Amino acid sequence: NIYLKQEKAIQIYKKFIKEQHNNNQRKSKLSLRNFNKQHGITLEECVYLLRKIRKILHATSENGKDKKRNNTDHRRNEISDAIFDRLFGPEKEVVSAREFLHGFLHWKQNDGGATLEDVRNLFQKLNGMELSQLGEDNDDEEEGGRVDGGKGGDDNDGGKENNEETINRLHFAEYLFGPHNDAFRPEKVMFDRTLMDKPLSHYWINTSHNTYLTGDQLKSLSSVEMYAAALQRGCKCLEIDCWDSDSKTNTPMVYHGYTVTSKIPFDEIISCVKAYVDANPETLPIILSLENHCTHPFQKTMAQTLETTLGDALYIPKPGMLFLPSPVELVGKVLIKGKRPAEKEDDETITVESVDQTLPDGKENSSEPVLPKICPELARLTMFNGVKYRNFEQSNEMSCTDMHSFSELKVSKLTKDPANVPLWRKYNLDHLSRTYPAGGRVDSSNYNPIAAWSLGCQMVALNFQTDDSAMVLNDGRFRENGGCGYVLRPRSTFPMNEDRNSCKGRVMLRIRVLAAACLPKPNGDIAGEVIDPFVVVRVHDMIDSVKVDGSGSSPKTKVIKDLAGMSITGAKNSVVKDITDKSNVIKRSISHQVEILETTERKTDTVKDNGFCPQWDDSEVFSFTVSFPDVAMLQIVVMDDDGGGLLDDTVCKAAIPVSCLRQGYRSVRLNDQYGSQHGPFGFARLLLDVSIENCL
Repeated sequence: NIYLKQEKAIQIYKKFIKEQHNNNQRKSKLSLRNFNKQHGITLEECVYLLRKIRKILHATSENGKDKKRNNTDHRRNEISDAIFDRLFGPEKEVVSAREFLHGFLHWKQNDGGATLEDVRNLFQKLNGMELSQLGEDNDDEEEGGRVDGGKGGDDNDGGKENNEETINRLHFAEYLFGPHNDAFRPEKVMFDRTLMDKPLSHYWINTSHNTYLTGDQLKSLSSVEMYAAALQRGCKCLEIDCWDSDSKTNTPMVYHGYTVTSKIPFDEIISCVKAYVDANPETLPIILSLENHCTHPFQKTMAQTLETTLGDALYIPKPGMLFLPSPVELVGKVLIKGKRPAEKEDDETITVESVDQTLPDGKENSSEPVLPKICPELARLTMFNGVKYRNFEQSNEMSCTDMHSFSELKVSKLTKDPANVPLWRKYNLDHLSRTYPAGGRVDSSNYNPIAAWSLGCQMVALNFQTDDSAMVLNDGRFRENGGCGYVLRPRSTFPMNEDRNSCKGRVMLRIRVLAAACLPKPNGDIAGEVIDPFVVVRVHDMIDSVKVDGSGSSPKTKVIKDLAGMSITGAKNSVVKDITDKSNVIKRSISHQVEILETTERKTDTVKDNGFCPQWDDSEVFSFTVSFPDVAMLQIVVMDDDGGGLLDDTVCKAAIPVSCLRQGYRSVRLNDQYGSQHGPFGFARLLLDVSIENCL
């Protein structure tokens, strides 16, 4: 994924072959292959050649003149060498464990907890990597240096004599871009069982909307495989829309009602869930959100299927529960969310999800289909009872197992009244809230989940089949805590007595985009043009009690909203439109103080014809004021410049909660559209310089 003129490529390759013949360690291998008329080069030689190409590319500019970075005469122009020079001096070729600890980890990386023993263990791993044998002999021959030890080590002059005391420049570069230097705090990535003893309402829960669909909401296929994929992605709340079928065995079918989406049997989905639980017996609880449109005979079949298929894994709630159990109490269990028989004065009650029906023109159906009464066999298995929302004063008096579901339009409407926000957070202290996309999103696009998370809503349901920014944020959020699907909600999402609009807790986040490595082509394609990458950096944050008049009088901000009706502010001159989201934006006027969602965006310049080892202007700093760092998220999107706007293709992306960011020179793991690093995305990394300072 890099472009070289043919003459330059031939020149590099010929020089490479000559070096191999002059290298005694490789001469015998090359000669033997030539004698046997074998063509090509070995993996070892390929890696060495790629390193030579990278050094040559960074040693000269497009017109062939020597580059100068920051007006400093460095002997090398690779970003890793430039960082090494700044930290340890250009005359050094190796760095000792003590220098690395004090001059790098403690000073630059703000990792005060690191010890000399930690560094020695790290050095042992780095020096034990296969790369230590690849191309070290001639790698810096032209610069007159050695990479096998000798210069600069305080504790040891020969890194090969003691591989836990020094590393060379090559290993330092591998560390910078490698997983040991991930921007995501390693302690946050690890699963912490000690945090799993709070009530379920104290957690964000990874939640899917209309899990069975493979595409849009009107005519796409339904598939059991979507449930398996969602579970593997960390989802812990799956939605199942159940309807009567023509089957003589009263087997319910699952599909999106009043549309032409295909149908799949209910029992196949339950078997899929059971297979996952059997393979992962330590899984935290899985919640099945039943959208029940079935008559009593089919409901009885549902209850029988749940009990016989899930067996002991099915959690049957005890009546009169006063407090919600914790995730650790429900390990390996499957919980049912649905509907229990309504009280006499609440006969008209329906689950709010039933409003999520769409007409062929994409408008929400105003005639709400009335759900049948729930049979006792199914009601007995139901843990969470969906109840229609009236007001939060009444909601706070409900049983802890009663819960509400809100469409994104309802969320927007409720939060227009500032009085609802603290009441909603109080409700979420002991009850669950579920939000889901508006019915108008027939293309299965998603809303930004940040606003719902900030309210303390536990189940923010998204269309997992859609590759958009919301799912990138969701993947980043639930990477925390080992990807188990449960993240303990931060303090700001709970009821608070103090002024939430104080500057306490605000931080200044500064990002410098330095370089990338091994970027794939869009969609991981093997063939196609070499990419012209640029990087989009976004911060999604909540702004509390901001008053905007919508007249454009504010010189620094503009207010917009997406299809969800949730307001977003962006800094002046920033491109706020989500490149990977198809949602349109329109202006909105706010005449009262409310909490609003702010998305601020910056982007780098474009690097031409280089997806292998692009570098950007390291003097450009992107600054973001983050009001609520425990909810805010940093989003990174690498784009291929094809002329701007909708012509640009997404290459890879990532998101990290601001609260989980590490400072210093850090590596960001870049993912494909499914939030994974398979295939061509396996080594895609972005190097950032991150600084976080508390606001005064």
